[in-house]
Amino acid sequence: MPGPMGTKIGDEEFSGEPACLRRDYVPNGLTPGPMGLGRDAAGHYPWDIKEKQSVPAGGDLGPQKAGAALLSRFFVPGDKIVGNLFFGGAGMDGGYISDMVRAFAEKHVQLISVDPKKWSGGTLADAAIGVDVFRAGKSLIQVPLDKFPQSGTQFNLIGYSYGSLAAAQVAINYGAGGTVVNHLVLIGSPISGNFLQQVKTTPAIKNVIVVDLKAQGDPLYAGMSREKLLLSTPSLGKQMVEASGHFYYAPNTDEGKRRRRELAAYLYSKGLR
Repeated sequence: MPGPMGTKIGDEEFSGEPACLRRDYVPNGLTPGPMGLGRDAAGHYPWDIKEKQSVPAGGDLGPQKAGAALLSRFFVPGDKIVGNLFFGGAGMDGGYISDMVRAFAEKHVQLISVDPKKWSGGTLADAAIGVDVFRAGKSLIQVPLDKFPQSGTQFNLIGYSYGSLAAAQVAINYGAGGTVVNHLVLIGSPISGNFLQQVKTTPAIKNVIVVDLKAQGDPLYAGMSREKLLLSTPSLGKQMVEASGHFYYAPNTDEGKRRRRELAAYLYSKGLR
C-alpha cells in the first residue's frame, strides 16, 4: 500500500543554463503527497538543469507561467474526469497488475494502472506507514492526479489492499471538490470505519463497492479497527508466502488469472464501465 516516506530533497544547484521544472516538483520542505520520493524517483531533485523537456532552452519560466505549466499537467478537483484507474497493493509492482488490466479489457473496460513512482513509497513503507496514515481519513496533503487519456463514460477508482486507501484518498479529495466518482471499489481494504462512512456519504461519490476477502481467510476488512489491523500482521506474512487470503488476487498463476477475471466480471455486473 503506498504510504508516506520521508522526502529528502537536495539543495538547488544553479548554473548559467536555463532550468526547467520537473513533473513532480514541489518546493523545499514539502512532500508531493502522502508518499515520499526516493533518489531515483521523478521529481527527487526540484530543479533539473539537464532535462529541458518542460521549457525550451532560453524560455521564460516566471512564477505565473511555472504555476500554469504545473496545473496543466494535473486534474483539478471539480474537473469532469472519465476513465478507470487501478491502484495496486503495497509497492504497486506485482505482475498481477498488468494481468488485472487485461482481465478488465476482456470485459471492454479500459483500466489504467497508476504510476508506482508517484503513488508508492516502496513495499515496506506502504505496508508499515502508508496504510496507517491513509486508512484513518482524508490526508492533509493530497497527491494530484496526472492527466491521462480519457475514455468511456464513467470515472472509476479501483484499489487493492494499500491501493484501496490511495484510491479512497483520491475519491474524497476530488469528490469533495465536485468531481463525480461513479464507482469507488475497495478490495481487501483495511479502511477505518469513519473513513468508510465519509466516502459513502460524499455526494459526488456515487457508489462505493466493498470487496472483502473474509471468505478466503483475509484478516483485513473494510471498517476494521487499528488494533485488529496490527494483530493481523503475523497471518498476513504467512498468506503472502502462500498467495492466499489477503493475496487472493495476486498470484501470477493460471488460478490467479481466473480469479482476476471473476473479479472483472463481478464489477462489470455491478455497473462498472
